[in-house]
Amino acid sequence: MVSVQTNLSVLSSFKESSFQTTNQTVNKKNKLKLSTQREIFQFSAQIKTDTWQNLSDQNAILHFNQLNTADKSSLFYKNTPISELSSDEATALVQADGYFGIDKTSQRIIDFVIKGAGNDVGRLKAGREGVLRGFSEAGKAWGGDLPDMSYKTIEKAIKTLDDRIAQLGGSPTKITA
Repeated sequence: MVSVQTNLSVLSSFKESSFQTTNQTVNKKNKLKLSTQREIFQFSAQIKTDTWQNLSDQNAILHFNQLNTADKSSLFYKNTPISELSSDEATALVQADGYFGIDKTSQRIIDFVIKGAGNDVGRLKAGREGVLRGFSEAGKAWGGDLPDMSYKTIEKAIKTLDDRIAQLGGSPTKITA
């Protein structure tokens, strides 16, 4: 009889211990999942902000004459107010090899995402999604359609990110702006 009670006591203790271990494992997984979701959200938010700023800067030069005086005086390039750039200097900035040209702007977007994501396919996908959402938000803030070069810039950035995701064995999520 004592043996049966001892066995039941040991069994009961084992169940409690097992339940606590399982519960702790579930809590650790939930914390890890929340932490990963938080990182993806923060990463996505930062990409949106940076993408919007890049596109905003790029488009401000193209539509400089539509800006009011206060907006014009708040825009700078290399510590020089945009309003003080010559027409040739401003035009050069948006040319193919200019700072706000398609190649250099898309490369800044690509570099930002890859730097933040490294070789993590999930983070690259989150970065890709953030870029597209940021682009969409920039279009809304701009009031509709963006200049053609903005679409070419985002297409180039997304294609490069898709290539990187595929290179790492993933397949990009089909999310469009």
